[in-house]
Amino acid sequence: MALTVYQNIMSLNSQRHLGSSQTALATSIERLSSGLRINHAADDASGLAISEKLRGQITGLKRAAMNAQDGISMLQTAEGALEEVSSMLQRMRELAVQASNGVYTSNDRIEIQKEVEQLKGEIDRISSATEFNTKKLLNGDGTALWSASSSKIKAIIRDEVDEGNYRINLETIPGSNEIYKTDIMTLKDGAIGSEIVDGTNDTNIGSVNNASQLASTGTSYYTVTVGDLTAAQSATISLTGSYLQTGSSFSVAAAGYSNSAATSSGYIEVVFEDNVSANGTTSAQIRYIDALTGYISEWEEVDVTALNGTVSLTAADTTNLMNSAGQSLGFDLQLSLGVNGKIQNGDKVLLSFSGANAAPAGSVASSGGGTVQISGGPTGQAGPTLKFTSPSSLTAKDNGDNFVDTQAKTVYYASINAQTGNVDFGNMTINFKENNNATESNGETVLGDLSLKISGSGEAAATTTKLKDIAVFEDSDGNNLFSNKQELTVWGNGTSAVIYLEADDTIADFETKLTDAIVNKLGMGSTNNNVNSHLVDYVSIPTTSGGIQSVAGTFIIQTALTGEQGQVAFSGDEELINGLSLNKIQSAVNNTTKVTVYDAHSGQLVGTDETGNDRVFGIIGGVEIALDSRAGVTESWDTSKNQVIFSTNSAAAKEDYFLHIVDNSTDLQIGANSGQTLAVSIPQLDVTGLGLNNITLVSQDLAQAAIPDIDAAISQVVSVRATIGAQVNRLEHTIANLQTAEENMTAAESRIRDLDMAEEMSTFTRYQMLGQAGVSMLAQANQIPQMALQLLQ
Repeated sequence: MALTVYQNIMSLNSQRHLGSSQTALATSIERLSSGLRINHAADDASGLAISEKLRGQITGLKRAAMNAQDGISMLQTAEGALEEVSSMLQRMRELAVQASNGVYTSNDRIEIQKEVEQLKGEIDRISSATEFNTKKLLNGDGTALWSASSSKIKAIIRDEVDEGNYRINLETIPGSNEIYKTDIMTLKDGAIGSEIVDGTNDTNIGSVNNASQLASTGTSYYTVTVGDLTAAQSATISLTGSYLQTGSSFSVAAAGYSNSAATSSGYIEVVFEDNVSANGTTSAQIRYIDALTGYISEWEEVDVTALNGTVSLTAADTTNLMNSAGQSLGFDLQLSLGVNGKIQNGDKVLLSFSGANAAPAGSVASSGGGTVQISGGPTGQAGPTLKFTSPSSLTAKDNGDNFVDTQAKTVYYASINAQTGNVDFGNMTINFKENNNATESNGETVLGDLSLKISGSGEAAATTTKLKDIAVFEDSDGNNLFSNKQELTVWGNGTSAVIYLEADDTIADFETKLTDAIVNKLGMGSTNNNVNSHLVDYVSIPTTSGGIQSVAGTFIIQTALTGEQGQVAFSGDEELINGLSLNKIQSAVNNTTKVTVYDAHSGQLVGTDETGNDRVFGIIGGVEIALDSRAGVTESWDTSKNQVIFSTNSAAAKEDYFLHIVDNSTDLQIGANSGQTLAVSIPQLDVTGLGLNNITLVSQDLAQAAIPDIDAAISQVVSVRATIGAQVNRLEHTIANLQTAEENMTAAESRIRDLDMAEEMSTFTRYQMLGQAGVSMLAQANQIPQMALQLLQ
């Protein structure tokens, strides 16, 4: 071997081997420090690729297991809420069974219903408030979202939905509504009712009430005539009627005023005190009755002269008779006895006189004045003409508000009973409705007449009769139900409305309040105001052709909704409920509706079904379509039958309803890869979804009918809880499976990437020793060129 200075091959060789050992030692130290066999892609390119894939699966499995645990927590939250719902439903069922017992009064059932309403409210609150991470669980929003083009259709979410836009067409065969009739409302002893006979009123008189001391008319109605004044008129007098005892015989030959300017209107009663024949002198008692104020004068005694069969009272004899204004009412009266005629002590004559008026500027009626005269009735006698000449004295101008105001005028009417001689003196209040007159600052009175029925004790009450005057509301001891204010609660459409009834409320007031409760507070009216005005009708004049208004004195109560949606119930004081004695004369029948669903975009038929309970399930996946009973039906008032009539609305049959459904269900990611999910769909479990929105226990029949509905709701909740329980069990198995898979994949990944510490320590020791040897040999190799110096010495 040559000995050289410039090139030390052995040193280079030693350096090469030492560098290789140092590199291997560095790799070993890195692996020992990290605990990993693969720290760089260069360590094992294919192994790193496999390891990274396995790591993705492992982390995915870990997260999936956590997702499943979150899913369990969410489901347990829902199930915990449903456990309370289930408990409340059990309590509701218990209350329904309790209310079904006949020992309870209406007031008792009201208290039971109060708890039911609270339970329903809490079920709705739980449904809307139960959340997991702000996600609603029980109101259906956590499964699907929806919107509709009309309030007449609604979606109830039952399961995972087929989302999309749907066009819905309805063809409806109408059912019928529920109709109640009350007890016959008769007048108690001493009470009088007044009623304008339907179809006879040509005036702007809205009502006649507060009738007192007037004879019952039967079908011999009073006529109230409203007239006009266009010129000056003198006072006039005429015969109203007379009373002749057995053996008496006379007729009124003439009567007149000596003071034709007297302005009051009223009656003069003449009572003879002695027997009178062809010739002679006797006396009589006279008095004045004012027909506008009710003033009755003291009796005045006057002389009566009989001459050749004619009996006369002269103005000189009667000049002391004064009206309430202090005007003398001196009058002339001539009676004809005829052949063998006779007047006896106690015979009577009743005269009516109509006061004078000055010349008006024009038509009095055009400025809200006019005349009023009462005639007819059971005696057929006509009263005086009452004159109202001041502007707005009868009719006020319409003030433009939303109320029809009235102006009341109390008038008095007297008649003489031809059989008994009694002079009946009564009164009534006539209410003139406001009326507009574009040419005047006052109202305008509508001229014409009306027929007025007066009812007495035991007869059917009138619409103007006060509730305190109705016999069924007063017991045998004379205690009146309306000595205290009464509450009547009307239940329907999933809610209730309270009306308050007082002693001075009339039957018309009761009718108005109950109509308002049904139409406005319960929302069970119609868009047809004519129908709404007849949902509560009091039958004052019965129909003669049969039908539901054939019994006088009864209320007819109904709604504008057919079927179960139109059912109503009533609760209140037991005596009030007993007094009304509500009897169902027509049961509710649901509409029969054919429902056809199309895809709104393509027009492709989705499905069709026919329903008899206003609900359809199965056409649109996961969605129950709830229909308003008014969809596809029109209601009208049949004047011939006096009944609300429901018919198919041909225009509505062509109407399209649109329903937009969006899937909003919760998909639990329970695997490491795409598509490895579990769909969780909890149905709508509020009161509407459970079918309990119309549950009422205010009567024994309704309470018994509620039991199967509550059972169905309990079954529905139990079914959902069972599904949730099954899903929780499934997720627990899923978690166990995920953890096993994670363990196995982790072991596989560990074998690829993790370092065998024992093996690597052997490698480390080897390269450490090689490094030390390499350094030593390098030192020795670096000493070899020194040997050349020895040759130079």
